[in-house]
Amino acid sequence: MFQVASLRLIKLLFPRVVCLKATAPYCVQPGEKRAGSILSSRECRQPTENAPIIEKLPFQRYSDDIVRTGISVTNACENNVLSLIDSVPVPSASGVFTIGDYGTSDGAVSQQLIHKIIERLRKKHGQDLNIQVLYEDQPSNDFNSLFKRVYEKTSYLSHFSKVFPLACGTSFYEQCVPEKSCDLIIATLASHWLSTDNFVRSSNSIFPWLSTSREELGAYKETCQYNWEQFLHFRARELKLGGVLFVAQTLRPTGKQSQPDSGHRETGTHDTLVDLDLSWKTLYTEGLITEEEFQACTIQMAMPSLQEIKAPFDGLKSRVRPLGLSFLQEPEQLIVPSTAISLWRKKIKTDGGDDRGCFADLLTKETRFWSERTFRNSLVNTRSADEQSAIINRLYHTFHSKVAAKDPENYQSDWVLCTLAAQKCNQTCQ
Repeated sequence: MFQVASLRLIKLLFPRVVCLKATAPYCVQPGEKRAGSILSSRECRQPTENAPIIEKLPFQRYSDDIVRTGISVTNACENNVLSLIDSVPVPSASGVFTIGDYGTSDGAVSQQLIHKIIERLRKKHGQDLNIQVLYEDQPSNDFNSLFKRVYEKTSYLSHFSKVFPLACGTSFYEQCVPEKSCDLIIATLASHWLSTDNFVRSSNSIFPWLSTSREELGAYKETCQYNWEQFLHFRARELKLGGVLFVAQTLRPTGKQSQPDSGHRETGTHDTLVDLDLSWKTLYTEGLITEEEFQACTIQMAMPSLQEIKAPFDGLKSRVRPLGLSFLQEPEQLIVPSTAISLWRKKIKTDGGDDRGCFADLLTKETRFWSERTFRNSLVNTRSADEQSAIINRLYHTFHSKVAAKDPENYQSDWVLCTLAAQKCNQTCQ
């Protein structure tokens, strides 16, 4: 029973993050010893019946660090989302208005926003409007924790009547609800996770967009575009006529970006992601992981440009245009300040000291939350649980050291997002 329960919970931690598994064994030379607490990369270790299966590891709940990051993104989008509600037609004051929260996880990030949306609907349309809140995530999501949150005393259910929460365990790369059944669909920090059905391998980086292989980069861009069109295609089917889709997704940083209290700086990508990639490479160059283990780890995350986000709405062959989905608000860049930098600055004001170790601590906790599962998966066929933990701890110690050596004011850990709103219209709306 414990294994079954754990399996249902596991993917909440790292939704839509997958990796390849090492397939080739490696061998120890006669007389060789372990390197410290971590096995030398030459030591032979075949998968055994006692090797842990990663999907059965105990579930870890959201940390305050990652919830804080998600809420900061939602807060940055809040006014934008609320302003869209007046654009959604409500034919009957006693009808049904359906809100979709896609990629919900345990509902912590969207709770305040859902409350304000319901409050806005009540003020505009009265108390008789039936409101459905559809929570979507993968079947292995921790829906138990989600419903505990929804039904707790501080939830919107204790403030409003005629509100009905529902859950859906279908991937958002498929159709999740009947056609023309949703009025408002929201997806914040969710659609950047690629589908596990279209796996993209990156042999020399944990992030496909950092690959030096033209072939891998080409396959990655194709997959990202296909998945984005898939996502939009099914949302267009699900929306009622006049219904609105709001998306906030990670964007590939380029050029100069405005940073609060620190002017402008040049950047080509997210420094946090670069340092995480370099840390994994460091373990490989030091011989702590094998080439197979190094290449087994690919984080399936999309980092598109603004043009790539717009492409499905402009292309003549798009599957989105015939379904009547068009921009209500054009895609635009939004920079959400890093919570680690915000807290570091706050600590300077309160304590008077430049504690870069504190900044590195905060950023390491946040990064470890969403990435650790992928690294463990790349070691599951070749390492025992203790060996995995030793390697993982070394990885994040290396990452921490790299971050602590940098000036936080010049470190790109802010989230660069693309926000857009699209409406389901008749052909005449396009």
